Amino acid sequence: MRAADHPYFDLTGPVGLAHRGGARHTPNLQRENTIPAFAEAMRLGMRYLETDVHASADGGLFAFHDTHLDRVTDGTGAIADHTSEQLRGIRTAAGDGIPTLEEVLEEFPDAHVNIDVKAPAAIDPLVETARRMRVLDRICVGSFSESRLRAVRKALGPALATAAGQMGVAGFRFAPLP
Repeated sequence: MRAADHPYFDLTGPVGLAHRGGARHTPNLQRENTIPAFAEAMRLGMRYLETDVHASADGGLFAFHDTHLDRVTDGTGAIADHTSEQLRGIRTAAGDGIPTLEEVLEEFPDAHVNIDVKAPAAIDPLVETARRMRVLDRICVGSFSESRLRAVRKALGPALATAAGQMGVAGFRFAPLP
């Protein structure tokens, strides 16, 4: 499938992408990747959201940027070392919980969501969530890891929109002009 044929890319004009829900937008400070941050981005008219995903110790899929909780929450340690139940009790400095990807997709059914797979353990839960929720028309998956990106592409097939990985970007950069 060509990008031009994919519903995720069905857009006209400039399109803003709310990175981590618009983490640097003043009302969203200390709220990145939370439901209130994404809601604020949507209120501003954004229809494309960006989030990152990590898996918990028991395979839950959480929208969170960092590998560790320490920078933006009252929790400590790696997300992968906590269960879903433990992560549900952790709060950002603004008092918000860490949402699952499913919660983000359910809460914002009109949003297109760019998902960065941050850890190998997040691959299977992402594939399962995308299949179960039938959201391939409104998600785009990317990763700085070529192997993670390849694994998601293989599992979900050509109906999935994906970003170019590092090799793809290098290919575009150094490809001869037509």
